[in-house]
Amino acid sequence: MEYLVGWPRVEIGGKTMDYYQVRLLGLQPDRKDVPDMDLVWIEDKILQFRVPDLPPGEYKVTVHDGKGPPGDNLYSVLETTAYLIFPPVWPFVMRSNDTSIKFRVTAE
Repeated sequence: MEYLVGWPRVEIGGKTMDYYQVRLLGLQPDRKDVPDMDLVWIEDKILQFRVPDLPPGEYKVTVHDGKGPPGDNLYSVLETTAYLIFPPVWPFVMRSNDTSIKFRVTAE
C-alpha cells in the first residue's frame, strides 16, 4: 500500500484486526526482513492478514491507517502535531485515514 503510515487496522465482515493481527512488509526486496516497526513510513508496503471465516458473499474490506498505536490517543495527537510543523508532509497527514475495496468469498 502506497503511503501507509504505520498502525493499520483491517475491517472485514464486521470483524476488525488491529495492528498486532496483521503483518506489515516492505515492497522492496532488500526490506523484506526488516521488522514492521522499523519500516520507513513513506515507502510502499504490503499489508498481510488472514481473512476470517465468512459465509459466501461480497464484503467491503476497509484498511484504517491510524497515526498511533491502537488505543493511544495521546501518541496520535502528538504525532499529528509534529507532522503539521513540517509542511512537506502535509499531504500525508491531511489525507483520508482509510481506504476500502470489495472482496468476494465464494463457496468451496
